Amino acid sequence: MKTLLTNVHVLTMDAAYTEFNPGFISIVDDKITAVGAMENLPTDLHERVLDGKGALAIPGMINTHTHIGMIPFRSLGDDTPDRLTRFLFPLEQSCMTASLAYHSGKYAIAEMQLAGITTFFDMYYFEDELAQATDEMGSRAILAETVLEKAPDTGKPYGGLEYAAAFIPKWLDHPLITPAVAPHAPYTNSSESLKQAFALAEKYDVPFSLHVSEMTFEMDKYASEYNQTPVAYLADLGVLDARTLAAHCIFATDADIALLKETNVAVAHCIGANTKSAKGIAPIQAMLDAEVRVGLGTDGPSSGNTLDL
Repeated sequence: MKTLLTNVHVLTMDAAYTEFNPGFISIVDDKITAVGAMENLPTDLHERVLDGKGALAIPGMINTHTHIGMIPFRSLGDDTPDRLTRFLFPLEQSCMTASLAYHSGKYAIAEMQLAGITTFFDMYYFEDELAQATDEMGSRAILAETVLEKAPDTGKPYGGLEYAAAFIPKWLDHPLITPAVAPHAPYTNSSESLKQAFALAEKYDVPFSLHVSEMTFEMDKYASEYNQTPVAYLADLGVLDARTLAAHCIFATDADIALLKETNVAVAHCIGANTKSAKGIAPIQAMLDAEVRVGLGTDGPSSGNTLDL
């Protein structure tokens, strides 16, 4: 189908931040084929013409890190420093089901769509159900099964590895969904499970993500046990490369940033959630100066309370 969107203020977000006001956007099926000023409006026939009435038209936003199944737990334990282990993990173990994940996912995707987010990177449990929800809602997503020693969707230690091994090939050829694998964090995974998850990502050539350098106790653990930062520990394990998305990196050192650049790791910066939890502010300017790839994320709705970038 050929669709023409007219009378919009087009902000292209190209290198020159080109604007067309008023402008048009021509779309054939799922591809934008032309963008320009209204005086250069295409004369060929479009099956559908929509008047934008002066609205701003920009590329869809990308949420680089979230957990869409967390909707039921939003705002619980907001003022508790250890709410991840005190509230969230126990609640997920006792309450999260495939059906609840599916319906939570649809709610979360609707919230993101209303906020202009057309693509998101999710790491959670029951990703088959979340993939189904994403498909039905028509969003684009990278969906990663979480690997954790004890997870609500598997009955065995690090069962997410087996889940991901079945989930990834099932969704590999979907036009909107890219399957992936995501160990929760280095401190919640054994070194062997981290390497196995990364090997799975390499086998299918899919993304790999995990929380990194987010917690003060995490920094203390790797300093005392390994005389390293979490980033250096992960580099030694061989799980950092261009497919790796490291979420948070609040406590990344200058040496860590150099490693992230050297291994071409991308960083998901979740300033809203990090501010809410008072964990600190990631050294984003230093990362940008080092040409590390950085994107914005909301974190889960239980972490930042919002899915609006």
